[in-house]
Amino acid sequence: MLFNPSWRNRASSHCFAWFDRGRRIARRLAFRYALHSIIGLLFLALFLRQIDLGGVIAIARQVWVAPLVIALLAYAVDFLLRAVRFWIVLESVSGRRLPFRRVPGPFVASFGISDLLPLRAGDVFRLLWFQRQMALPASGVLGAMMVERFLDLATLLLLAVAVAGWHLDGHWLFYLALLAGGCIATPMLTAAAGRWARRSRTMRWAWIRGLVSALDTFRILRSPGLAVSVTGLSLAAWLLEAAVLLGAWISLGGAAEAWAAPMAAFVTSTLGTLFPGLPGHFGTFELFGLEMFARVGVAPDFAAAVLLLAHLMLWAPTALFAIGWLPFSRSRQAAH
Repeated sequence: MLFNPSWRNRASSHCFAWFDRGRRIARRLAFRYALHSIIGLLFLALFLRQIDLGGVIAIARQVWVAPLVIALLAYAVDFLLRAVRFWIVLESVSGRRLPFRRVPGPFVASFGISDLLPLRAGDVFRLLWFQRQMALPASGVLGAMMVERFLDLATLLLLAVAVAGWHLDGHWLFYLALLAGGCIATPMLTAAAGRWARRSRTMRWAWIRGLVSALDTFRILRSPGLAVSVTGLSLAAWLLEAAVLLGAWISLGGAAEAWAAPMAAFVTSTLGTLFPGLPGHFGTFELFGLEMFARVGVAPDFAAAVLLLAHLMLWAPTALFAIGWLPFSRSRQAAH
């Protein structure tokens, strides 16, 4: 066979095709990385132009530690609830019992990886880890992650509606109707796409069927009990995460009764991280939060100090966890 010219030609053509495909993928990733970096640096520059860094540092030196400790505890519970939610969705998707003890470690580490590496590398890690280590189909894990993102976005929009209603008297009904319309339209579009893809039997549409198989995971939300439980977990998790920014606000001298200002800034900052940017969303988180703080009358230097302190508390725990957990998980796998 090695001396068969036709076999050698086919092998060579396959090798060149794989090489060309890999080169195209590398170019696309490099372009995306460059684009994300440019946008992130632009957001960071816009943020820094609006503040006096010396004044921000002076404010940060007056920090009161006790609220930060409480905020970090709330953040730990936040991630525990998120891990429970992901576990519930995975079990519903797979249709079998899964050991919860194997979920929190890689789940939290995936966030830390995304905080350290570009292009949402943590999402790729989570998809591969749960697919390989828990013998789950890739479409099922991807679908669980999509349900998770949908719940997060819906909860953040719900909080945004609450904040808008607090500040914009009478306009909250419009935002609530908009949110309800989106929540109703998403499952309808998913069901329509599922029926269309299932009718297609050609391999040409295999990738579409795989994507729709992941989208089909949203069917689990038809169960009222499951929908209520994961929605409740989502709301509790985001309120606990918002407590981190509230803790930073109080620790730097902000009034606890003025909680609406840091809550509004938290929602805006978090929604701002949907934009492309640097790993960890540095610059993006701060710029959008600063704009919201400005709208409610908070001084820019104080707002910047609160945002930077809160962002450090949101970023460092998951990043450090990922750095420590990954070598530990490899050593455990080698032992087994």
